[in-house]
Amino acid sequence: MELGAMTGAIHLKHNQGRMGILYFNEGKLANCSEFDPSALTLGDVLQQLDMTTYHQIEQAFAQQLQDPIGKRIGERLLLMNAITEKQLKEALRTKVIWTARELGLWNDGSYEFIASPNIQKLLPHGESSLEIDVVRATMEMVRYGDEWQELRNFLPLGMRTILQLSPAIPYTIRFDLRSLELFTHVNLYRRIRRIATAIRRPEMDIARELGQLVQQKFLQAGYQQDATPRAVGSKVRLPDPAEKLRLENFALLDLISRMEQEWEKRKTPMEQLAALVEFVNWTMDALAETCRANGIALDANALFQLMRNEQADHLGSYQFRVEQNHIDVEDFTRLCYEVMSGKMQQAESFYNQASMLLHHLLCSIFEMINARVANPRERMENQEVWEAMFEQFSLVESA
Repeated sequence: MELGAMTGAIHLKHNQGRMGILYFNEGKLANCSEFDPSALTLGDVLQQLDMTTYHQIEQAFAQQLQDPIGKRIGERLLLMNAITEKQLKEALRTKVIWTARELGLWNDGSYEFIASPNIQKLLPHGESSLEIDVVRATMEMVRYGDEWQELRNFLPLGMRTILQLSPAIPYTIRFDLRSLELFTHVNLYRRIRRIATAIRRPEMDIARELGQLVQQKFLQAGYQQDATPRAVGSKVRLPDPAEKLRLENFALLDLISRMEQEWEKRKTPMEQLAALVEFVNWTMDALAETCRANGIALDANALFQLMRNEQADHLGSYQFRVEQNHIDVEDFTRLCYEVMSGKMQQAESFYNQASMLLHHLLCSIFEMINARVANPRERMENQEVWEAMFEQFSLVESA
C-alpha cells in the first residue's frame, strides 16, 4: 500500500464474524475501524489517556443519540470544553494505531481491497485522513503481536478476556494499592478493555499487570467466547451506542424512487423548488422512522441545527421556517411566486441560488445519514445512487 502510494480500503473479515477496515490515502494510513461489540471506541481512548471522564463521554453520547446527523462525538466534547483540539487529534491517531495493532493479531479470515481515487468517498462523512506513517503503524503491530505471544498464555482472548478473582488464596499476602484497585475493577467490569477504561490507564499497561496476576493465580481467565451476538445475517454489531446510531436500515432506494416519480410531475421552476423542499422533509421523515426502529428518538431540532451549521437556513434575507424537522413548504412557495413572477433576470438568479442551496442541504443530510453505514462499499454504492438522482434533476432543470 505504501510503496504503491495507493488510495483505498482493506476490508478484513475474521472467521469468527468480526470485521475491520484500514483506510489508506496515497500510501498513508488514513483511518482504521473494527466492527465488533467489544471494539475500541474513541470514548475508550479518551478515558484511557485520561483526557476526559466517563460522565462527559456519556453526556456527549446522549446528545448524539438524539441527533445522529449532528456533530460527531469528538466535536461535541470540544463544544463542552471537555477536551482540546490537540487532545482530540492525539486521541484519534491513537485510536487508529491501537485498532490497527488489534487487527494485526488476526490470523484467519479474508480480505478485500476497495480502490477509490478519493479517500473522502470511502471515509465516513466528517472524518479526515489522519496521514499516519505506515512504517510506524506496522512496527507497532509487530511489537504488539510479539508481546501478545506471551500474554495469550494468561489472557487467551486478548483485550476481550473475561477475568474473575480466584476462589481462594491459601495464604496471607499483602497487596499494593494498584493491585487492590485492579481486583476491585475486575469484580466490576470483568473485561480488560472495560477495566482499563474505568481506571483511565492505557489498556496494554493494564493487560500486562492483569497477566501477571493471572500468572500468580490471583486471577482466573475465562475461555468462553463473547456471548454477545456479533452478527445478524451479514450485519456486524458495533459497540453501543454506535449500534443504535447505524442507519443501514434507512430506506434510501424507496425514498429516491418516490422523489424521482414526484420530480417528473413538476414542470415549472416554482414547482421544482417546492419539490426540493418537500424532498428535505421526506428525507427527515424517513430518518425519524429509522431512528424509531433503532429505539431512539430524533431530536425535533435536528434539521434546524444542521441547516444552521451548513449555512443553509436562509436565502438572502429570507429565513426558512423550520419546525419539528420540517421546512414550511407553503411559506417558501409564496416566496417563490413573489420573486419569480417579477423580472426575468431576478427570477433566474433566485432560482439558481435557491436550487443550489436546497441541493446542498439535501446532499448534507444524505452524507450525514450515509456516514452511519458501516460498510464502505455500501456507502459508495449509496453515494452513486444519490449522485445519479441529482444528475437527473439537473437534466430536467436545464431543459
